[in-house]
Amino acid sequence: MSDLEFSTLAQQFERHAALRPAASALLAPGSPPISYAKLFALVQYARPWLASHGLAPGARVAVLLPAGLERVVACLAMACGAVCIPLHAGLAPPELLAQLDSARADAVLGLPDDAAAVQLARTLGLVHLAFDLQRWLADAPDPPSAGVERPWPEPADTAFVLTTSGTTGAPKRVPIGQWQLVHSALQTARHLGLGPEDRGLCVMPVSHAQGLIVGLLAPLAAGSSVVCAPAFDAASFLRWVREFRPTWYTASPAVHHAIVEFASHHGTGMPPHALRLVRSSSSGLDTDLQARIEALWGVPVIQAYGITETAGQLASNPLPPAVRKPGSVGRPVGVELRVADEAGDPLPPGQRGAVMARGPSVFEGYEDTPAASADTFQNGWFRTGDLGWFDADGYLFLAGRSKEIINRGGEKISPFEVEQALLRLPGVAQAVAFAVAHPTLGEDVHAAVVPAPGSEAEAQQLRSGLFGVIADFKIPACIHVVAQIPVGAGGKIQRHALRNQLCAPAGAAPADAPLTPLQAQVAALFAQVLDQEAIRFDANFLAIGGDSLSAARLVQQVNHTWGVDLPASSLLLRPTVTTFASALRAAIDEADALSVSFQAELDALSDDEVAQLLGNEFETQ
Repeated sequence: MSDLEFSTLAQQFERHAALRPAASALLAPGSPPISYAKLFALVQYARPWLASHGLAPGARVAVLLPAGLERVVACLAMACGAVCIPLHAGLAPPELLAQLDSARADAVLGLPDDAAAVQLARTLGLVHLAFDLQRWLADAPDPPSAGVERPWPEPADTAFVLTTSGTTGAPKRVPIGQWQLVHSALQTARHLGLGPEDRGLCVMPVSHAQGLIVGLLAPLAAGSSVVCAPAFDAASFLRWVREFRPTWYTASPAVHHAIVEFASHHGTGMPPHALRLVRSSSSGLDTDLQARIEALWGVPVIQAYGITETAGQLASNPLPPAVRKPGSVGRPVGVELRVADEAGDPLPPGQRGAVMARGPSVFEGYEDTPAASADTFQNGWFRTGDLGWFDADGYLFLAGRSKEIINRGGEKISPFEVEQALLRLPGVAQAVAFAVAHPTLGEDVHAAVVPAPGSEAEAQQLRSGLFGVIADFKIPACIHVVAQIPVGAGGKIQRHALRNQLCAPAGAAPADAPLTPLQAQVAALFAQVLDQEAIRFDANFLAIGGDSLSAARLVQQVNHTWGVDLPASSLLLRPTVTTFASALRAAIDEADALSVSFQAELDALSDDEVAQLLGNEFETQ
């Protein structure tokens, strides 16, 4: 067996622990490195630990942890001792309950002090597992020896269950087997030329194939080290690049955009780094953004293509000196790809058709949905749902999707989920969600709503009602209240007609209504952060190019300028000039009232009381 040939994750970790036991496998800000020997000890420890909680081999453990080292270790350990279901940390409680119930989870794993994980387990009658990484690190070298005989997973066993959105129903579950996972990770590592001297910076969530398989498992397959980053923000990212000196990272175009924008606006330029390549996937990469990334780092950008059902990567541009084609997702990697007509027959170069795949990393079908699985395969080939064409050199170019999934910065959102959440709100008779073009996210979510008779549905009120019901990233940037929804001759909703009718190209325009001084300042901030010349009085920050990262940056600037403490989500909740200005005015008034109250209390004190108060304050410091 060579150092890159194994069939399960446990065999992979055992092999590297034998070859380079002291080499760093996992790193994280503020934490000591975890070596390959220690990593293998941790995944060994998981088996008796799970048995001690009454969980049999093959038990399904849902991991509900924030991004970072704890989440990575827990996912790897559960995949080697059970079946891991990594939950998206941004899901709302109702979504988590539905996903846990649908996935037939046996246990919920969370931090020891996480009441949400306890409540979820209690509600569904599941086992609650409290994960304490420090205790695991202390106990793992000598795992309990209570005579527990628990076999390692076999190559055909399921390692992870990931969730992918559906267009007309509930999200579907994708089981990924040990061998399927290892094969895809190995192919990705070899394609990128990864070796033990490399270090990846994993900034994408491990609940998605790009973060889990490409960002985490591919470098581990090559014996590299991986920096397990907490939740992404651009300032921290640049600090991690300087501190850990990774040789590569993979991210979605939305994350790439946030990085280059932060560097541009803060004049940081290219920080000292050891990068040799940057990878991009999850959605289409604009050629201008690719040029900006390469100008920032001075290294090539490798655009790639992959989906959950194929365990990550399907195609990729090659490393230099081979040709990289801007706008293309490259050539097939580790699988066979074809562009086919409706009958599934291959089309010649230059003709657009359905992108289809087959190979070792392609899954065999969705869990518990045989009809959906049967519809997905044609003559042994998996229909990805994407449209594309090959050029004469065998490079694949994507040309949209046959499915109606909304790809918001790499987050795949089902219109059905958004529509069902809207229909549960009072006063909503009909709801349709659809995608609109977005300059940084690729696509964003909009929705059209028909009010119930006698109801006066208001867009901002409806948006507010969705927070806490579905994940923030699924909430429409704009809700359009309309009299009727256009349908075709067969009664099918015409989403494209809705988009064309309601969403003229968004852009800046001169203010066409008088603004208060505060509203004018907010409009100016919108323009500054989004690099636009002028903003309409009714402009929606999310609809004219903003996203959650730029929103957080703007709110941070607002808090610094006005001395208030607005949460980062305040702009997502009230994204227009007028509504955000109202929220800011309320925060300013509250801060002023507190200041006046404090001054009044201070004025009422005697000189001796003031002196005593100040003395106590100094003593506490």
